[in-house]
Order: sequence, then C-alpha cells, then structure tokens
Amino acid sequence: PARAMSAEGGYDLLVHFHGAEAIRKVLAPRDMELVIAGIDLGTRSSDYARGLEVGGWDALLQAIDREVGAVTGIAGARARRLMLSSWSAGSGAIGRIVERGSSHVDALILLDSLYASYMPGQTSLVQGQLAPYVALANAAARGAPVFYLTHTEIPTSGYASTKEVASFLLSELGASPIAVTSSGDGAPPNTPGLGAEGAGEALRLTRMYDGGSLYVRGYAGSGPGEHCAQLRLLPTILAEHVL
Repeated sequence: PARAMSAEGGYDLLVHFHGAEAIRKVLAPRDMELVIAGIDLGTRSSDYARGLEVGGWDALLQAIDREVGAVTGIAGARARRLMLSSWSAGSGAIGRIVERGSSHVDALILLDSLYASYMPGQTSLVQGQLAPYVALANAAARGAPVFYLTHTEIPTSGYASTKEVASFLLSELGASPIAVTSSGDGAPPNTPGLGAEGAGEALRLTRMYDGGSLYVRGYAGSGPGEHCAQLRLLPTILAEHVL
C-alpha cells in the first residue's frame, strides 16, 4: 500500500523464503504497511543456501529497492526496517544470512523451519552449527530484535527436527518451555493457535516460551497439513509482535 512508503522512500520490508504464494494470500488481505518479497528457490534447504552464496543476499536487497522505486516512482527507495521469515526449507537462505551477519535484521520469524545436522552416526547435533541462532536467541531474550520460532512434531530421519532444534536453543539459554493444555491453560490471550482464525486442530498449541523478544511456540501434528498450516501464523505474529 502507498502508506507503506515514506516521502523519502523509506519502507518496511518483509523477505519471506519458501511458500511465497501462500504468504501473499494470507498477508495481502490484511493490508499491512510493509513491502512483501516472497522468494521460492526450490524444495530443499540446500537450494536456498546455494541461492544466497557470496553476494547473493546483497544483490537481492538491491534488486528489491530498485523494483520498489520503479513501482512507486520514488528515487532512492530503501528498506528502513528489515524482517525475515521462512517456512520449511526456506531456512537454508536464513542460515546464509545470519551466519554472515551481512544485514541488520529487525525481526526473524521461522515457521517450522529450523533444522540441524547430526554428528555422523549419532543423534547429537553438530557442534557450533546453530551458534548464530543461539546468539540471536540470547540477544532477543535481552530485548533485542524479535526472534519468533515455531515447530510441529513432524519426525525427521538423519537430521534434527524443528522440535529438537527448538528444545536445543532453549536449553542453551537455560530456559524451559511451559506446557499448554488443550483448553489453552498456560498460554496468554491472543497466542496464535488459541482461537486463531481457521486454526482448528492443525494449529493446536502444545508448549511455549516467552522471554524478552524471544518467542518459541510448539504445535501438535506430524503431517503435511499441520506443516502447511504454520504459514497461517505469520499475519498474527507480525501484528502482535513486530509491526
């Protein structure tokens, strides 16, 4: 929308990786005051990681600025706030961005999206691979930019699931999630998954953690329906915690 732009060309930008059309459908009707760039690069996290090799991320941001300037007719359009989100395999791109620290990020939202590798022949995580995320979680817990992480209970084979990774991050912070009952006991009002529009059983909240600007939400379900339903959380997350 036009009001998303300042007279000087500054705008708030959400870059979302994986599921671009689905995100457009859930966000466009909300008429939020931000520019949305949806990026689809494949079906595997490695596809997204390769897409943001050295220089790829900066080139993408510059291309978005140029496109926004062309559409609005405002020379020098530039993102003033940057929000990143991903779903599923899209975390491959997020990993490239955060490990290089190439941009200041005002909010990071990972929707059933953060996986990790195991040590060869083991079920323990490779040392250090999640260090950038641990640092971001620590910073968010102290009130720095928002870090919102969700997971389902979908099992994985040969690598760590989103639930395992969420548990690992919390343990690194010395934090523990609280259980949420089927009646919603233990969760504050307006928590996504508690009466969220069209949520249903596919978004049944089971555990959560809030600390500073760090939010972790665990949801029931181990199938594709529950996985895809995670995309519907984004509008509420943005409205309640970011914008």
